[in-house]
Amino acid sequence: MFSLFGFLMHLFIFASVQILGILTGIAAINKLEAIDVVATETSLIGAFFSFAIAFTLLFFIFRYSRKVNLFKYFFYLLIIIGSKVVFETYFTNLIANIFTIGLLALFIFSRSIITHNLALIITIAGVGVTLGLSFSFSTVFLLIGLFSIYDILAVYRSSHMVNMFKGMVKKGVILAVIIPNTLKKVKAKSTDFEPGKGLLILGTGDLAFPLLLAISALKFSVMSAWFISGGAVIGAGVVYYLLNTQKSTRAMPALPPIALFSVLGFIVSLMI
Repeated sequence: MFSLFGFLMHLFIFASVQILGILTGIAAINKLEAIDVVATETSLIGAFFSFAIAFTLLFFIFRYSRKVNLFKYFFYLLIIIGSKVVFETYFTNLIANIFTIGLLALFIFSRSIITHNLALIITIAGVGVTLGLSFSFSTVFLLIGLFSIYDILAVYRSSHMVNMFKGMVKKGVILAVIIPNTLKKVKAKSTDFEPGKGLLILGTGDLAFPLLLAISALKFSVMSAWFISGGAVIGAGVVYYLLNTQKSTRAMPALPPIALFSVLGFIVSLMI
């Protein structure tokens, strides 16, 4: 069922990642230019190799972490890396370390949806900036297209993405932002998450890939970066509408519509 509150929360969280990411990217580029350092871009082969390693690592963690919850510690590591990038961009190293440790502690001990989403917003922004500055626009453009196709196949054909997510939820690790459909659900704990119980999720990849595209474009056009993110937000809104108005309750791939509107946003920026 479509919820206006849930729709607005969905857009707010999605837009927060994009805005924080672009602002951090601009600040990071300015800091690099101030010390005459140019970000080195990874080749297309290097990008595929990096993602292959990441997926292999995730597979083995998921496959062999029955006794020890390795996913949980992997999640903690991501929070440290991503948030450190964001905080170091705006603050001294000491203050950035304090904020990073504080955010991780808040995430571990609070377990509320608010702190869960806050940690993920900052983490995705930081990781997105790092990868976006490391890859060329053409590389990210190709990656977002390939992963959109993969997203469709993984959800509708093999269903392994759905099964993997269910497995992570059982382990208490939710690599996604949690979107409450009602004001009452805002106070819920992330550990109490159950699909279809007034809470929706949006995967980290659905948030990160449009940001990667925007940051990679940021190196040659600030306006294009903002238009890409603006298009992505519209795409996210379309995803929420389709997901909550479809007759079935099955999962749907979110990245393809988001990627499509991100590219449309880029095209519009070239026409202005």
